[in-house]
Amino acid sequence: MTAEPTGPGFAAPGFEACYRHPDRQTGIACQRCGRPICGECMQPASVGFQCPRCVGLGRAGVREPRTRFGARATAGGGVATKAVMIALAVVYVANLVLRGRVVEWLIMWNPPVANGELWRLLTSGLVSGGLLGLVMNLLVLWLAGRAIESEVGPARFLAIYLAGTLGGSSLFYLLAPSGGATLGAASAVVGLLAANAIGKRKSGEDVRGDVGLFVILVLYSLVIGFASFGWLTMIGGILVGALAGVVLAYAPRNNRTVAQVVGLLAVVLLCLVAVLVKTFVL
Repeated sequence: MTAEPTGPGFAAPGFEACYRHPDRQTGIACQRCGRPICGECMQPASVGFQCPRCVGLGRAGVREPRTRFGARATAGGGVATKAVMIALAVVYVANLVLRGRVVEWLIMWNPPVANGELWRLLTSGLVSGGLLGLVMNLLVLWLAGRAIESEVGPARFLAIYLAGTLGGSSLFYLLAPSGGATLGAASAVVGLLAANAIGKRKSGEDVRGDVGLFVILVLYSLVIGFASFGWLTMIGGILVGALAGVVLAYAPRNNRTVAQVVGLLAVVLLCLVAVLVKTFVL
């Protein structure tokens, strides 16, 4: 009886050396490029197997799903929302411990801003006022903030929050009495709701849920802040938040991120120019 030839150089009929492992013989070929692949290199495909290189090329050619605002479509998360909620709670507790000193440092107050303390235009967004105000802001953020963040992404979420804060502070600075002071967290939250409503409106979705939360916050702010012109802060947050929503939702698909960044910076610049003009007039 004649023995069948064996050894490293032997290949059974119909078998070839794997293109990535020449010492391994295989009868399987990549369904995409036709090159022989061994068991280690075989990647399951919709039909048959593909080699690692073709699988990588296929993944590179798949367009990553995006939301209507251009953010990556991912489930869960809410990191930015939770960070804002924690910041609001920490500021409230710290203010209690330090007997009001924290609010004095952060609150939107016209005379200090006119004297150059421009950071108050943004830091006021960390101040919720009393316990009821804090609870309402946290509740709205928990109910709507995470969903909004899933649509816009963490970076855009924070940008809208800051834009709403800046809008509320700027309008208050422009129109409220010179000695006035106001909070900014509620205006930032309604800014988020306004921006999200713009995106939903563009997509033809129901906005009644956002409107309900929106009305609750506005009514609460009117009740506790009408005499102190706090309603100006809410109106500013709504207007600038909606404007930020327009920038994000209606940005062209080509170079969308660049257009959104430029648009948001233009909104911020508009608010700052208004503040500076008022300061110089004073």
